[in-house]
Amino acid sequence: MPLYKTPAIIFHAIPYGEADQIVTLYTLDFGKVKGIAKGAKRSRKRFGNRLEIGSYVNVTYFEKESSGLVRLSNCDLIRLFAGLREDIHKLAWASYFIELVNELTAEKIENKPLFRLLAAFLSLVDRGILKDEIQRVFEVRLLSCLGYRPQLDHCTRCQKKLAGEKYFFSPRGGGVICAPCAANLPGIIPVSLGTIKTLLLAQTLTLDKVGRISFSPQSLKESQAILSSFLQQYLGKELKSKKFMEQIDPPNAECGMRNAE
Repeated sequence: MPLYKTPAIIFHAIPYGEADQIVTLYTLDFGKVKGIAKGAKRSRKRFGNRLEIGSYVNVTYFEKESSGLVRLSNCDLIRLFAGLREDIHKLAWASYFIELVNELTAEKIENKPLFRLLAAFLSLVDRGILKDEIQRVFEVRLLSCLGYRPQLDHCTRCQKKLAGEKYFFSPRGGGVICAPCAANLPGIIPVSLGTIKTLLLAQTLTLDKVGRISFSPQSLKESQAILSSFLQQYLGKELKSKKFMEQIDPPNAECGMRNAE
């Protein structure tokens, strides 16, 4: 049986029997993996508290041909992201990012840019950078990592470069539509050129600068509307973590715009 060792981020762990846990994790080298951690509830040396949500670990596991679950043999902590367990707002934001990745990815498909994106944004949340801009940037970059990048630099129907001020976004069409092409189209969302340019910047901004990005109030409102509608096409449901986040941080509430960098 081949033995694998790779950095990973723990998504969740649920009890299985008296001593075991079923663990879902996202790995740098192999994508999303589900496995069983035998004796996890009893073995502090091999697992301890390292199977908690958001933990950044080096995991060792092997595969058995007769089982759909890998067998986790050890986890070495890289970073705990302790703040996620100390602040309910941080935990809610991290849970949203993790649930998005979990719902939009299949098992055992390597995506190193996505792994690095998730690790970087969990770090931002752990540091208390809870600006609405962070959610929007994560969403648009997640879509890009998965090959669903919305078309924002020209009209998806006539292919003309953006030149005017009035545009619309079509979730079904996967991008921006100019005013002439948008006539009588159903399900489109108004979006300003400023918001379009802001999202284009968000797609290319280096990860070390993401925490400093700032949207105008109009761009925050418009980007939330178009990205939520676009994501809904692929999710097909409302995420539990998003509902929880809105319960503890209602939209436009002051606490939802904190930045404790």
